[in-house]
Amino acid sequence: MSSDRADEFLDKYRALEEALVKKYAGEEKSYGSPVVRFIGDKESEHWREKLNVCREIRNLLSHHAEFGGERIIQPSEMMIRFLEEVTDYVLRPPPAIECATLFADILKTTPSQKVQTVMKKMERQGFSHVPVIENGVCIGVFSVSTVFTYCLLHGMTAIRDDMLVSDFAEILPPEKHSTERFRFVGREATVHDVRTLFERAGTHKRLAAVFVTDNGSQYGKILGMITATDIINY
Repeated sequence: MSSDRADEFLDKYRALEEALVKKYAGEEKSYGSPVVRFIGDKESEHWREKLNVCREIRNLLSHHAEFGGERIIQPSEMMIRFLEEVTDYVLRPPPAIECATLFADILKTTPSQKVQTVMKKMERQGFSHVPVIENGVCIGVFSVSTVFTYCLLHGMTAIRDDMLVSDFAEILPPEKHSTERFRFVGREATVHDVRTLFERAGTHKRLAAVFVTDNGSQYGKILGMITATDIINY
């Protein structure tokens, strides 16, 4: 029984290697082992220590499997299940939409809504960024910085009670925000893809939110919104 478990461990390790070979297909080869390559990736940080242990056990079983006719080491059932878990992740990485606030639950607005109404909803519901939807398409994002930028541009100290979201049209488009950025990804994007976007966002403009759309562009149907907090808490 224990010998079978060692063989099963090696089979699961080979399955992980094969999955990683497919994952890195087409990339420049800089590692002899795809598992070593994966261990060096930020993506595997959560599993890194256990992967290193599995790699060492695999090497022992492959090159010095027996001593005096007996197995020198017996992998635990937990190790085998761990390899299955990692292989499943590599073959089927979790989609970004899993950690997103879905469109139905996002606070949204239209150009015709009053700004003060939107801002009260933002405070009450805890949203800092609100997509502006017109004809089913995101034409911009309303945020606290939108109001700040508008007041600076127009020499105002406060907004009028009758102001509409459309009055901010010149600075609503994602590329017009002076201190923050927004990215749009398709439904095929993974949690790792979005995490990488936040990690590589830079310091000039912070990445405020990532929108998942049906076609990966700003003009696609919004499926969900992801903030840095969503990624951290996932």
